[in-house]
Amino acid sequence: MNKKGALRILLLVGLISFPMPVASSGEVVEEVYLLVRERKLLAFSAVGYRWVTQNLRPNEQVLDSKYGGHVAVVFTKFRVLGFSALTNSWNEEKLMVDEVLVTIEAKGNVATAITNLRPLIRAYS
Repeated sequence: MNKKGALRILLLVGLISFPMPVASSGEVVEEVYLLVRERKLLAFSAVGYRWVTQNLRPNEQVLDSKYGGHVAVVFTKFRVLGFSALTNSWNEEKLMVDEVLVTIEAKGNVATAITNLRPLIRAYS
């Protein structure tokens, strides 16, 4: 079996093994799953029921990532990337010179990355 076939089986098994949780009143259902690979990011949207990929640039390293609710956020050496299950799309913000990560969070419809120079907050609705 080649690597692509093995990855497809792994992804399928992962989807079967992680059923979507049922939300109680006021609770946000987990609708995003994030996979970080060496050259790309893969976000699964339960809303669109599909994988959405984002290629990483040459020499770009993922420093931190989180996902939860309807969003995912990824911090690299060059940029902050946010994914929304509601829009099935990635957005990015380039980092400034000497900008470093303080914290990132992904909850509900809000992806947040706070750096030493600014807060980067994106709400999706």
